[in-house]
Amino acid sequence: MSRPMSQRISSFSDLFALSWGFAAQRTLATATRTGIIRHLAEGSDTPEGTAASLGLDAFAVGKVVRALHALGVAEVDGASYRLNPNLRPLFRPGDQDVAAFLAHSDMLNDFWGETLEGWVRTGEHPRRVRDAEGQRKFGAAMKAIASHLAPRVAEELDLHSARRYLDVGGGIGYWATVFCRAEPGLYATVLEHPEVAALGQAAVAGTGLEARIEFRGGSYTDADLGEGWDLVLLANIIHQERSEGAARLVQRAACALAPGGRLAVVDFRIDDERRRDLIGVLFAINMRGFGDTYPEPVIRDWMARAGLEPLPRVDLAPAHWLITGRRRL
Repeated sequence: MSRPMSQRISSFSDLFALSWGFAAQRTLATATRTGIIRHLAEGSDTPEGTAASLGLDAFAVGKVVRALHALGVAEVDGASYRLNPNLRPLFRPGDQDVAAFLAHSDMLNDFWGETLEGWVRTGEHPRRVRDAEGQRKFGAAMKAIASHLAPRVAEELDLHSARRYLDVGGGIGYWATVFCRAEPGLYATVLEHPEVAALGQAAVAGTGLEARIEFRGGSYTDADLGEGWDLVLLANIIHQERSEGAARLVQRAACALAPGGRLAVVDFRIDDERRRDLIGVLFAINMRGFGDTYPEPVIRDWMARAGLEPLPRVDLAPAHWLITGRRRL
């Protein structure tokens, strides 16, 4: 699988185009929040018709729609525009909907602008504190990302041999929901902060999986992980810790496994030198001073020290991988 690698920037024209990346992101986020993209996902329309349907300014919508075409998000047919066919499922209601993720990305745009320079100058990095609404939005964004990762991971993990599964920092339970639907004999426990666990219980209610997905309130940094698990999942968790904390979490998760049980790490890919995988390198900056992205040899070393045997790595779109280790019998 190809990786998003860094590209050579060799001229002012290249720099000029790169510096306008903020405008592309803001245009995409605004078109999502105002309903323009969802409208164009449902069918073709002119900018004027789009504006009239959504109660927006026609002059502004025209500019935004033309920009979506220039970005490759929309296609044109005469005077009408519609969303690129491959993208339409991503902007319709359902599990594939990425609107919440794009809203989260827009929030990160603000966060980077407000804090990045200060962190580089001083090393100080304010933690983002989310209120109940912020937790809800973050959970929705993580669900949107997981919807494009969890089904593939469930397939690759071959869950038929697993009965007891611990999802460490599992959010509102989307991974657990996908895994339990994929394997009828699987029972999941999701460890999350109490306020997030409450959101998860509400999200699972009415799915038919209430008896198979349990939420346990607690912090993964110090909560008892229990023992005897057939599978422990760390999905987008280790990047929240510096290397010492991440290694300690891998050790604790490995100790919680039953003999033959597996520890599965899903996280951002990054090359061994941490300078070529563009998304992984940028995401390391996103974690400021309290977290990082880790190359495969580092993760493998943590697993080996925890007594785990390596299983094959699987690269995942859009910029992730699955690294798995098995506890010896």
